[in-house]
Order: sequence, then structure tokens, then C-alpha cells
Amino acid sequence: MKRPFFLFFMGLVLGEAVAISLNRTGFFVMALFLFILILICFGLYQRIKRKRSPLFIYAIIFYGLFFAGGLLLLRAEYPDTADQMLAKREIDGTLSGNVEFVKKTAEGEYQLTLSEVSFWEEGKGSLKYKKGSYFFENYKLRAKCRILKIKVSEKKIYPGDQISCTGRLSAIKETSNPGEFDARTYYYSLGIRYQFFGKAISRKKERPLSVYRMAGRVRERMDAVYCYILSENEYGLLKAMFLGDKTELSSEEKRLYEENGVAHLLAVSGLHVSIVGGMLFRFLRKRKFSYAVSCICSSFVLLFYAIMTGFGNSVFRAAIMFLVFLLAQYFGAEYDMVTSMSLAGILMLYDSPLRILESGCIISFTSIFAIGMIVPFAKELEEKRRKSKLIPGEFLIESKWKKRIRQAFFTSVIISMVIGPLLLRFYYQWSPYSVLLNLFVIPAMSPLLLSAITGGVVGLFQLWAGMAGCIPAVLLLRGFHVIFQFIHKMPGAVIVTGCPSWGKILLFYLAELCLFICWYYRLWSVGCVFILILIAGRFCRPVPPLQISMLDVGQGECIFLKTPANETVLIDGGSTSTKHIADYTILPALKYYGTDHLDYVIITHTDEDHISGIRELLEEEYPVKNIILPDTLAMRFPEQKTEKREVQEKDRESKKNILEVIKKSNANVLKISKGDIIKLDRISLSCLHPVKGWDDEDVNSGSIVFALSYEKFTMLFTGDLPGEQEALFMKEVPSPVSILKTAHHGSKNSTTDLFLKMVHPQKAILSAGKNNLYGHPHKETIKRLQKNGADIYGTLWGGAIHIESNGQKYQINYFKNQ
Repeated sequence: MKRPFFLFFMGLVLGEAVAISLNRTGFFVMALFLFILILICFGLYQRIKRKRSPLFIYAIIFYGLFFAGGLLLLRAEYPDTADQMLAKREIDGTLSGNVEFVKKTAEGEYQLTLSEVSFWEEGKGSLKYKKGSYFFENYKLRAKCRILKIKVSEKKIYPGDQISCTGRLSAIKETSNPGEFDARTYYYSLGIRYQFFGKAISRKKERPLSVYRMAGRVRERMDAVYCYILSENEYGLLKAMFLGDKTELSSEEKRLYEENGVAHLLAVSGLHVSIVGGMLFRFLRKRKFSYAVSCICSSFVLLFYAIMTGFGNSVFRAAIMFLVFLLAQYFGAEYDMVTSMSLAGILMLYDSPLRILESGCIISFTSIFAIGMIVPFAKELEEKRRKSKLIPGEFLIESKWKKRIRQAFFTSVIISMVIGPLLLRFYYQWSPYSVLLNLFVIPAMSPLLLSAITGGVVGLFQLWAGMAGCIPAVLLLRGFHVIFQFIHKMPGAVIVTGCPSWGKILLFYLAELCLFICWYYRLWSVGCVFILILIAGRFCRPVPPLQISMLDVGQGECIFLKTPANETVLIDGGSTSTKHIADYTILPALKYYGTDHLDYVIITHTDEDHISGIRELLEEEYPVKNIILPDTLAMRFPEQKTEKREVQEKDRESKKNILEVIKKSNANVLKISKGDIIKLDRISLSCLHPVKGWDDEDVNSGSIVFALSYEKFTMLFTGDLPGEQEALFMKEVPSPVSILKTAHHGSKNSTTDLFLKMVHPQKAILSAGKNNLYGHPHKETIKRLQKNGADIYGTLWGGAIHIESNGQKYQINYFKNQ
């Protein structure tokens, strides 16, 4: 029987998929359907081949056993007592363990990964239950832990050392915003379940002969060589590509690679491992070394490099596959890529079952599946198709280079078709030119990495020699930069698609299969009709709902609206508790919802916690058509002084700064005041406050207040308006209001009882940071809302809040629960 490990691997994957999706009926049914479908296809294949071997029965039995194993593996991943407790609160104490990986941040702080971790909670006894809570002492955590924000002032810490650290232990938080990087899934897939914010660290034991320590020191010294001999831009790129550390990579360069569809070059992946191990193996064999020596040396260097770069999921997969390749070379057996991939997958899922959820791991295995199974099959069909055009007795003559180019392009197209829908699901955008770019950047990675290795290793002894060795790498990186910038400026270089559902992903694959069949049989008329049907389906969809999302930005506020006509509005966008809020929260959310521009940006007032992200968006030249500001005297004359000069100085600086950024942008600037209306298709935004020329020392008092109306659905947005100003417009608010955006993060002095009785909101939403210094939302505000019958939703309790309405009814939920 051919490739039994692939069948076993699929059984394990589907078993885990069913276990994960037991509470999601659609996924559960789909996984069971695929389980039965694979079983039927395998049986039909054996029947067609007329192989009635007893191995067939054994294969089916093992397929079922691996399926059951996948179901059971995740039981061990369920939260234990420590997980459940840490999800509710953070615990101060002392942590000890063995250092596996050390990473230095741009701020000069260190991040450590620890294994064999023990934790003490303030010197108390063993894990006990008392007065409604658990506490620890010398409790061995079942998974690895990350130590964050630690300053190493004494001797340097290296991998292999045993350390002790005081600080605060917590669980890795679940992602709370649409499109946001899912840190918990990523670190869980690596076996890391906890994070520890360190204060003081000490080394308990040093292991000078540890492989981890040697790898860490080589990595540190090569990093220093690159830093010394390369410019800032090339240093950041090479450090990311070869050492797996993106801390020095500029956001502009990172975005350039991502939007050109070649971001995989910026991470140490299977491509890097294959190049490093493969080059050394071929070099040794050409020098007449035996298979044993070549395999042992290549294996050692490969594993050393994997440890040096942190042993990510793609590196782990590639390392196992390359070791299988070396074993096949040593024993003279035929190497099968799909079998080695399946073996790697089984071992990796056994080590950490939650790898099945990590996007990079999914794409990595899907790519290998495409290269190992789909591409050879498609090439075989392509050759048959070309030969079917020949007249009997006619021969097909093609030059060597033309054939290579044709096959490379065909391979790139097939791989793009296989992983394309997954890229849309995880990255929400598509780069059409990436099919062509990958044709030359992937082959160019071999000389680039060879140059980087040569320069880094030789530079350990002579810096001038290292500088000379890195010249090819620098030239290639600069060439990449020029080409990527040129491609990025071309029309249609980046298509933001949003996040398709898994059902749509399945439809994408079915559509690709139908188009491939039409291409193979030259059914051009059928293919054209099929494409027209797809286009018609795109325009004949039901009218999408109005979507409103209050993002979780910590202590700040940001609300995104997308109308049924695809008009987009951003209402405020800032945070004082989270840095780079635009890059990490707002931009990913916009991509998630399929938005590549903003029609309107409404700045209700100029507090930093409402504008910091908007400033970042404008500085990065994100496309914005219109910016709406309150028509107040403070906005007209930002330099005007008031009696409370010291208190207002910071406000004036913030105001002046955002106005300067707005002037430099290409956006149309509009001033809005009471009585003005913004029309968005069938939706209207009516401004209720401030009156034109409003003048007050308090910036919050001039916040824009407007009512959104969409048939029967109404929503009131109140900025940071104090309670004193609510009486100026509350009689004009249509009552009852479907949803109220609670003013000033739930402050005690806003959202008065009289105001609530007038507007009578059914639901109330608010944005505030967890454990913020201001005590938002205030207990009295919560009581007033509850007293007036409003159901309350807050970003500090459940993350981003998502609202959908068709104009008649509406749904409100936390993004996590969707």
C-alpha cells in the first residue's frame, strides 16, 4: 500500500478537528463528512487498482485509531486548575526553569522561553483551595513559559542556564479584536501556555557545555557582526530572514514584503532549513565524503541552526522532513515528500495538538501537500493535454530553458491556487503579482542565505571578510526592495478581500477545480459561462447588513462602521494604554472587514486616547477621503490660551499635532455642528452637538454627538461628553434608542439618570481598559444603566463588540463569541 502515513495523518487531523469543533455544528459535520469521504475515496482507489491486500484492512483500522487518537489528544490540552485560575487573575511570585531561547527587544529588554517551569506564590504551601481561591507553592507548570520585559543587569543569560525570576504570572490572553494576531494560538502551538512579567532575575545554574547555550552565543555574536557591517535596513532584513528576529525590522519594509505576497521570506521557515541543510549535504558529497559522514554533519548543523532560531513550527516540520531525507539517502531508499510530511505532522501534533490551529503551520503543511501531491498530478495532466494537440507521428520539440520557465510558472500557479484561499482566510488580502515574484525570489534565496552564512561566520574572525561575504546578500536585498516598490505601485498590486468563512473557502476550492477541468478539456465556452455565473453571484448576493464594531483598544476608543453599500466610517481611534494601536489593532480590523480605504474619519474631540491611532494612519498615508472635525472655536484656534493654561497645555499640543498631520494628508477636511447630516446610502448620521462656534475650556464638552438612523435601528454616539451638556440635545434624540455608546468610557459624571430616562436605550456599549487608572466604568454609571433597563457590553469584559443590523432587527455580541 502506497503512502499509509498520509492516511494516518489525515485521520489524526480530522480527529482533532472534530474534537475542537464539538460545539460548532458546521465544523463538526464537515469534519465527519471529510472523514467518510477520505475513507470512500481510499476504498475506491484500492478497488480500481484491484489490490485486495490484507494491508488495506489494517490501513482502515489504523486510520480509525488515529482518528480516535486525535479526539483524545486534545483532552490533555484542556485547562487545568492553574489555567483556570490564571485566566481570572494574575499572581505575584517566583518562577524558575531552564532557559531554551533568549531574545532581546528593540527597547533593550529580554524575552526568555523557559521549560520545566516551577512557580511559588509568595512562599505559600502547595496548591490548595482556601476561601474561594487557589494558591501555589512549588507548583510545576505543565507547559513552557515566556518571561517578558526583564532587564539583565548582571551576567548575561544564555539558553541552557537555569534561572529564577520574581514577577507576575498570567495566562496568555485570547485575541479580542477582529484581524488581530492570535498570540495565544501561536504560543500554545509552540507549547507555551504562560507569560511572566519579570522584575528581577538571577542565574541558579550555568551549563557551559549545553548545545542551547552554544547556539545562543553563536546567534548573539552573528547578530553583532550583522549590526556592525550592515546598514540599518539590511541589518533588520537579514536578522529577520536568517536569525528569525524581527525586532530591528522597520514597519515600512515589513509591510512592503507583506503586501507583495512574499512575507514568508521574513521568517525562518522550511525553505531556509532546506537550503542550509541541503547545501551542506551536497557540498560534502561532492567532496567525496561518505553518506554517513555527510548525513551526520548535515543533521548536526541543521539541528543547531533550528535551535539557534527558536525551533518554530515550519522549522520543526522541515527539520523532520530533512532528517527523513538523509535517512533515505543513507539507506539508498526512495524519498517520498508526502510520507515524510505526514510523519512530521504526526510527530508535531503528538508533541503539541494545538498546532492544528496555527495559521503558519496550516499553510506550511498545505504548501508541502501541494508540492508533493497536487503539482506532480497537475504536471502529468498538463503534459497529456499538450500531447493531445499533436498529430499522430508528430513530436513536441521545446528548448530546455523554455520548458523550465513554463514548468516553474505552472508550479507557482498551482501552489498559489492551493494556498490562496487559506491566505485570504488568515491574512485578508491577495497579491496577484506574487505568482511572478516568487518565481525569482525563491531561487534567489539560496545565494542570499549562502552569502549571509558566509558573512556571519567569517565575520566572527575578521569583520572585513564578513563585510565582503555579505555583499551578494546586500545587493540582492536592495534589488528586492526596488522591484517590490515598483510592483507595489502597479494597479491591483494588493486586493483586500476580508476574512471569508470556511464555507466560502470550500466554494473557492470547488470553483478552482471546475476552472481547472475546463482548462484541461479546453471547454472554453463552459469556462466563460462559469466565470459569468461567479460574477453574477457576486452582484446578486443578499444586501449585507450594517456592521458596527467597537474595537478593544484598551484605555481609549475606536468604532468602525461599514454600510450595506460598502461605505466605511471610523469614529475616533486611539489609546493611551497600547502603543502602535493602528498597526496592531485598527489596520488588521479594517483588512478583516475587507476595507482598503476609509470614506470618513470622524474625530469627536482631540484627546490622545481618541486620536493616537488616527494620527498613525495618516502618517502612514492610509487612504482617507474625508476627515470630520467638530466646528468649535478650539478647533479653529488651537493656539488660543485659556485660564486653565497648565491643565490645557497637553490638550493644545495634541490638537496642534493632529491638525498638522491632517493638513499634510490628502483628505478633504469638513467641520460639523448641530443640524448637519451625513448621508450614507439609506443611513443618516445627524449631528446633535456641538453648536457652531462652541467655546469651552473642557475639550470633552465639545465632543461630536450624533444619532445614526437606519430604518427602525437607531444608535447614539456621545464621544466623551460630560453630563452637563446632555440636556442640550436629549429631547431631540429618537426614543427609545436601540444602542447607546456610553459617554466618556462610563465616567461617573456622564450618562446621567435624566438623560437615560429620556433616550431609554435597549443596549449600552462602552470602551475602557482593564484595571485602568481612572476607574472606568464607574459603579454608579453601571447602576444607572441597569436601573433604566439597558443591557451593558464593555470591551474590558469581552473584547471587541460587534453589531449587525438589517434596519429592522439587530444583533449584538462580543467578537470572541461569534
